[in-house]
Amino acid sequence: MRKNNNVKQEFRDLRLRLKAIAARDDFSLLGRFNESISLINVFLSSVRERVTTVAFKDQLDEIYFFKFEKPEYYALKIYEVSLYGILNQRPVGTDEMLRDYYLEELAFISRFFKQYAFLYEYYRSGFTQMDELLFLREGMAPDVLLPEFWELDPEFSTCGDYLFSKFIAYEGLRDFILGELRVLEVRAASAGVGVNADKKWFDWTGEVINLVELGYAIYLSRQLGKDKASLTEIFRWLEVSFGLEIGIPANRFREIKRRKRLSRTHFLDQMRKVLLDYMDGEDEL
Repeated sequence: MRKNNNVKQEFRDLRLRLKAIAARDDFSLLGRFNESISLINVFLSSVRERVTTVAFKDQLDEIYFFKFEKPEYYALKIYEVSLYGILNQRPVGTDEMLRDYYLEELAFISRFFKQYAFLYEYYRSGFTQMDELLFLREGMAPDVLLPEFWELDPEFSTCGDYLFSKFIAYEGLRDFILGELRVLEVRAASAGVGVNADKKWFDWTGEVINLVELGYAIYLSRQLGKDKASLTEIFRWLEVSFGLEIGIPANRFREIKRRKRLSRTHFLDQMRKVLLDYMDGEDEL
């Protein structure tokens, strides 16, 4: 399955088409939703047919698909369905009412991540110890980890891929909501109201992968939140603070670990060098 790059190209094309649909002003909210879901369903049906007719090369190939590929594909459907619900139920009223509504939705997402805290950390950190239980179709994860029962397609599902799909989709929804809250905050600031009217935002102008290196260093050094800040919370804080989307830090962290030409701590080494150079310059004065 992995050797067929056509699926990945079709997925990229699908995302471009969904982005184009979202940008159209001549569609109603329901129209955009119906068009998007139709395209996603066609794509998922095509992928399912390939998976059920072409055998995986080995167990590692199957794990890779159900851990990394299918969750990205199915997350699109979960995201579109959830986003439609959020947008369709937005209150008609003041910005303060809209802000409260978004905060409630944000709290719901946060509770979901906490409900599956162990597996969410597994997803974010790139662990592999339970992959055979979670991402092989014959695998059976303990009920304590997956207390909810989902009606899954046994030929096209594993214990863990649906939950990983929800993690990806809900992270996207969280980013959308945070973006909407920032719009409301900026609007309030421009009107000179609210406690954050004088808050200044700074953009991260370096490479995003540097922020991943920094985030892991902060988490592992246990310097934030009295040693209680989780990896997820740290990256959410960095994303909100700098107004960017990091994606899945575990995937970017794997890029860092695979570095050959650069040091695996390239950004931190760079920071150390400029700080020492500055100290040396101060000493000379």
